[in-house]
Amino acid sequence: MGAEQYPTVRRRVLGANLRRLREDCALLLEDVADALSCHPAKVSRIESGRSGIRALDLKALLDLYEVADPAAREGWLALAREGRRQRWWRDLADRLPQDFLDLIGLEAEVASCLGFQPSIIPGLFQTEAYATAVIRGGTVGPLDEQCRTRVRVRLDRQRVLTREEPAPMRVLMVIGEAALRQEIGGRRVLREQLLRLIEIAQLSNVTVQVLPFSAGAYPGGPTPFSIYGFPPPSGMEVVSLENFTSHAYLERAQDTAHYGKVFADLRGIALSPIESEAFIASSAKELAGRSSCAPTPSQPPRGPTDSRTEEPSSPVTEQPNRAAE
Repeated sequence: MGAEQYPTVRRRVLGANLRRLREDCALLLEDVADALSCHPAKVSRIESGRSGIRALDLKALLDLYEVADPAAREGWLALAREGRRQRWWRDLADRLPQDFLDLIGLEAEVASCLGFQPSIIPGLFQTEAYATAVIRGGTVGPLDEQCRTRVRVRLDRQRVLTREEPAPMRVLMVIGEAALRQEIGGRRVLREQLLRLIEIAQLSNVTVQVLPFSAGAYPGGPTPFSIYGFPPPSGMEVVSLENFTSHAYLERAQDTAHYGKVFADLRGIALSPIESEAFIASSAKELAGRSSCAPTPSQPPRGPTDSRTEEPSSPVTEQPNRAAE
């Protein structure tokens, strides 16, 4: 199987785990190449994720690395196996950036997601109206084809929360209070979004915590991130970081450990799940009450919880790659 210019996150995770097994056995690339009767460069490509691996070669490596447990072996083969079923996003490959395709594929394979989103409701929880408003970025007029595709993908990604096979992804999300206050799409859209957020939080595999303004300064800063966890036998984690144009993926153990600690600290200062549900419900109730006494457009906003007109006078601008969230 030839090397790929853009290795998927899934292949990089598999390769990193195979490298770990090799190093645990104190073997060199040349030793593994001899066992596979191939050039060491092929082993290097597999470990870097730039080349896939055949099931026959993987079984030979598992023998070499003394992975004998049948369940563990099947787990490794499942991690390496190319999906034979048609993936729903494949027909969009020419319309979405590679790093975003990686994100969709990652969510389809992982068992868990620990996320922090300080200023916007995460994409996995968004309603269609809210997602549309975010993707519009404050513009008006009919949606073009690209925007419609982005809305469709955002909603389709939410299948991971209720899928049957594999098991639904476990999600633990810390959301900043700013996300509950920014009236993206107007009060009605935001209120419906908050009510939807409460519904999703009732799922047994979803936990939502709110980081209130009163928490003050918090660890990690305002950068959104997600920590995705693969199921056994890998158990490996991948950190996804958002920036203005793309996603970056961190797979080194020291990076995942760092963000794991940041996330644990954020959970510690955030409201509990029960307190968070009450906080979100209160915010939704405030929006309903303020709808009937909104100020005229000439009245300037006085703070994050003050009344505003239904359509903000200053457009809410989305970061270009927020389609991923």
